[in-house]
Amino acid sequence: MLSQGHEEQLVDYMRTISVRSSPRCEPRGALGVIAFLLGLAVASGVLGQQKETGAGPASTAQSGSEKAAQPVTIKVQAPSVIVDVIVTDRKGRHVGSLAASDFAVFDNGVPQKIVTFVPPAGTAPPPPPSVNAPATASQPTQAPAPKPPSQPLDVSKVRFITLVLDLGGLQPGSVGYARQAAIQYLQKTVAKEDFVAVYSVDHTLHLDAPFTQDKQRAIEAIQRSGHRAPSGAMSANERIEIEQQIRALESQAYGFGSAAGPGAGQESSLGAEAAFAPQQISSLRAYLWTQSIFQAKNIFVALRAIAQAYRDLPGRKNVVVFSEGFIHSPEAKAEMAAVIDMANRANVAFYIVDASGLTAGFEAASSTPEDPSGTREAFNASLEGPGSWYGYSEFDHLQRLGGPDMLHDDLNEVAQATGGFLIKNQNDLLRGLELADRDLRDFYTLVYQPSDLRYDGSFHKIKVEVLTSGYSVRFRRGYWAIPPGQELMMTPAAAQLLAALDSGSLRSAFSPSLNAALLLAGDGKLSVPAQVLLPGRSVKFERDGQTSRAGLTLLLLARDADGHPVAVHQRFLTLRLDDRQRRDFEKKNLEINARLAVPRFEPLQVQAIVELPDGTVAVGGRKLDVAAPRPLAPALTSVLLSNSIAPAQGAADPSDPLRGENFQLQVTPPRFSPSDKLTAYFGILLDSDLSQTSAPHLRVVYSIESPGRAAKAFPPEELAVNASQRLVRVLKQFDLADLHAGHYTFEVSVKDLTHGESTSQRSEFEVR
Repeated sequence: MLSQGHEEQLVDYMRTISVRSSPRCEPRGALGVIAFLLGLAVASGVLGQQKETGAGPASTAQSGSEKAAQPVTIKVQAPSVIVDVIVTDRKGRHVGSLAASDFAVFDNGVPQKIVTFVPPAGTAPPPPPSVNAPATASQPTQAPAPKPPSQPLDVSKVRFITLVLDLGGLQPGSVGYARQAAIQYLQKTVAKEDFVAVYSVDHTLHLDAPFTQDKQRAIEAIQRSGHRAPSGAMSANERIEIEQQIRALESQAYGFGSAAGPGAGQESSLGAEAAFAPQQISSLRAYLWTQSIFQAKNIFVALRAIAQAYRDLPGRKNVVVFSEGFIHSPEAKAEMAAVIDMANRANVAFYIVDASGLTAGFEAASSTPEDPSGTREAFNASLEGPGSWYGYSEFDHLQRLGGPDMLHDDLNEVAQATGGFLIKNQNDLLRGLELADRDLRDFYTLVYQPSDLRYDGSFHKIKVEVLTSGYSVRFRRGYWAIPPGQELMMTPAAAQLLAALDSGSLRSAFSPSLNAALLLAGDGKLSVPAQVLLPGRSVKFERDGQTSRAGLTLLLLARDADGHPVAVHQRFLTLRLDDRQRRDFEKKNLEINARLAVPRFEPLQVQAIVELPDGTVAVGGRKLDVAAPRPLAPALTSVLLSNSIAPAQGAADPSDPLRGENFQLQVTPPRFSPSDKLTAYFGILLDSDLSQTSAPHLRVVYSIESPGRAAKAFPPEELAVNASQRLVRVLKQFDLADLHAGHYTFEVSVKDLTHGESTSQRSEFEVR
């Protein structure tokens, strides 16, 4: 049941549940196929004109001639780009004495005019002495002075600091170092007027302390989160253990890793078992690679959520992330770009702190010094050769197992792209945190209005120069030109793909099959589940050792009647098949399932955009017509017709519109055989004013029609609902045994017998 005022009733007319199984290809994993981008977003205004014309009220004192002499006022708000700039001298000290004339700004190499320049504000002055100072021995005791009235908070002068502990990316010992450094930072550096929030990340995001000026409260939150058991896709200890297993097996099988160095030519110590070493090593690498993708995406989703929540907070916001990083994951590039884009829109700077401290150049598995030249990785790649007989290409191996320095590559990119930096290989973490804190207080703000105002989703590179020599400059690297209002619903990669299609620079090669419906979820929200089908032979694979691999991008988009996007879902898919699986795959259809959360009940145009591995694009569309709500009349969602229904398994997801208390539906093509059961599923939305009159009494009528054939009607059924109910979901099955092959229309009509209003909805299907 929903909360009071939004109650929901699920009407289930099924006597039995018939399960129709069919072979489906369900790709798993993710592959970022969009080029890596960095960015700062446009703080976009609305371009418009307002003219003061027409006669005023009769009481005005101005004459007509005076009015005619008044100039016409045109108000224009142009899009602006805001860039925070950190300037340091050769000794790393912040410089705060420069003027606007000392800076030059370029947008895609084109000089820009600085329209607003704000110098560093400096450290806030100390607060005035308390008016309630205790009396001294030489003073007579007086009654306490009345407490001054509280003053409204000037948020424009507030500094916001967020501390994030990546529990999945920290070894247990490093958690203690991170906790200690964060507490010292709060005690010794953070000003008492600053606001501090504390988060921790494992398999999910935890808000341990919301923004507070109570530093002790923040310290206690850090202490609590530091003792939480790490969990998630893969902990730092698990990663190290798997890496040690890989290196130990490599050493046994191929004779390297000893004091003689990689590739020393030792014979295998495995004997006949050495023949199976490649498969065993491949399994460990595949697990490590897959888990690293999940780990990277998990932390990126958390960081993007934090940045998105800070969009309405003023000024520069520092987010300090304590993490030992993760294996470089090219498949998570799109998620990383989305973090950078959202951070730069929200004016959030990320600072990454490696809490493992100063480390010697030795492997964890032995006392052998780490090979700084990378010969171990070169030796591994040379063993694999052009055919990648490990099952991975040379690029894959070097990218995913490139050594400890690559663990921070992705997070370091996030830091640099947002104007922060990486603190690594230091025992004195407080020193780095003090530099980050100084950034928060001593930065210049430059604002310019870009000369190129096209919202085409392209990346604009920003460059800031100080005309006086001897200074170092840090700033955000650029922004994506995403149309205003769409930056929250789509990533830069999605915006680029959509802009290319809208402009005509990218055209659809063919139209995949798309089936979708506007439905009610269990939580009362509207959702569009969709199924996309495209021929398996349209997917071009590349050889990868003993398997074939292909990466695809799905962009699911819903537009309103005016063509404006209202919801976007982006998904990356990776297919990895052996030769037999690939032959079978090419004979069938690739099925991709996804869903959109939509904000309101209205007709929609749904698009499915699939970018294939060879760069071609397939675009399919489907129009979802729903009748506009009318006073005192029930409104109907789409009617989903499906031939795939199964008993519910596991805990229910209230946001899944295809899930009920005891069933799970699947979006399928509306094609049935006479032996199938046709499952009809839809939602009823009731007018909120009904409770002010009387409870509605609903009559539901079903029929199946076909051109040239008599309509097949079913007995009407009545639903009694409570006056407080606003949502009803209906599920019903129909026997198709007496229908011949052909095209049919299923119609449902709902009438409110109390108020006399009715609404109908139709859905087409085929019998074969």
